[in-house]
Amino acid sequence: MQLAILSDTPQTGTVYENGYGTSAPIATLTLGEHTVYAFSQGFADPRATAQALNDQGVTHLWLCESVGALSPLLEVGDWLVPDDYIDGTRGQHYTTFSEKAGGYVQQVPPFDPSSREALLQALSMPSEGRVFRRGVLVCVSNTRLETPAEAQFWGRAGAHIVGRYLSPCLTLARELDIQVAALTRVARIGGVSGDVFPIESYFPLIQSILQKRI
Repeated sequence: MQLAILSDTPQTGTVYENGYGTSAPIATLTLGEHTVYAFSQGFADPRATAQALNDQGVTHLWLCESVGALSPLLEVGDWLVPDDYIDGTRGQHYTTFSEKAGGYVQQVPPFDPSSREALLQALSMPSEGRVFRRGVLVCVSNTRLETPAEAQFWGRAGAHIVGRYLSPCLTLARELDIQVAALTRVARIGGVSGDVFPIESYFPLIQSILQKRI
């Protein structure tokens, strides 16, 4: 298992060149005995970043993101491992099949079941915050926060949390047979600004999963 983390905080690291251009900076982290890659989307072509991860042997890509709550059941500090998502973005590179005759990768199930189960097992006794085993994540533009009206709209559309970084990186990764999942933590109410949890706050959970998979 070679894991990469898609973070909602900027990362510094190595950039890679391939047929899609220059990737986002990809950091190399050490968690115990394990090497983990980490990156944020930035302004690089996401196809170049997905291909760079594949070239580095990445088998699993997990989004670790601070999200906004759209459901009144959720509180700041809660954990949620989504089992579905809504892509509310537009105008991005969503597939590497765009210049080929047909072809696409089915997005059902939306997330890798074994990755979700591993994340949920690691969250069985969190140090703080409640754990929700399922829910719908809506991804909006990563250039800005959603407005209060947009938060209300997506909540009525069936989303429970709102984030900005799932699309299109995770869908592109699936075209390369990379297993994807999301680990989210509520940091604010939808339509309201707030702080984000640092990437380091996810490391104890991630490390516990990697240790079990040796």
